[in-house]
Amino acid sequence: MSNKTFSMKTQLAKGKKAEKDFMSRYGEGCFERTDGRKGDFRIKWSQAKVELKSDFYAGTPNLFMERWSVAPTDTKPGKPGGPWQSLENGTKYYVYWLVESDELFVFDVADLVAGLEQVLPTLRAITVKNQGYNTIGYLLPKKIVLDKLKAMGYLGSDLAPFLYFSYGENIQS
Repeated sequence: MSNKTFSMKTQLAKGKKAEKDFMSRYGEGCFERTDGRKGDFRIKWSQAKVELKSDFYAGTPNLFMERWSVAPTDTKPGKPGGPWQSLENGTKYYVYWLVESDELFVFDVADLVAGLEQVLPTLRAITVKNQGYNTIGYLLPKKIVLDKLKAMGYLGSDLAPFLYFSYGENIQS
C-alpha cells in the first residue's frame, strides 16, 4: 500500500456515485435509500438494512475489511469501521462490490464479524492515511471467504434471495 494520503471528500464522492450505480443496476424498486449514517439502503419488503462497500481495485484477490474507520490512539478510543460499524448500527447485510470486475459478495453482518474475529490474527493489517486520522483494515483473501463460506457469513453473490419474495409466503390471512 502506498503512503498516499486519502481525501475523505474524494472517497465519499466515489462512494456516493457507486451507491447510485449500484441502486440502478441491482436494486431499483427493491431498495430504498437511507440517510447513510446507519446503513446505505433498506430492503423495502423486509426493512432489513444493507451496507454497501464499494471497492475500485480491479482484479484484486482480496477484500479490504475496515476494522477501524478512525484508529485508536494512546489518548482516544477508535471508531469501528466496516462490518463492525454495520453490526453496531443494526445492519443485516454487508454487500462488498468490486465495481471494476462487477463481483458481489453478500454477507450476513453478524456472521461476518464473528468469522473475521477468528481469522484476523492471520491477516495482514493495512493502515490507510487520511487527513487528520488513520484507518486500519485487513486484506481478506477471497479464497478464505469461499473456503469458509458459512463461517464467514457469506451468503453468495446473488442479491435476488434478499430483494424479492414470494407473494404467497407473505400474504396475511
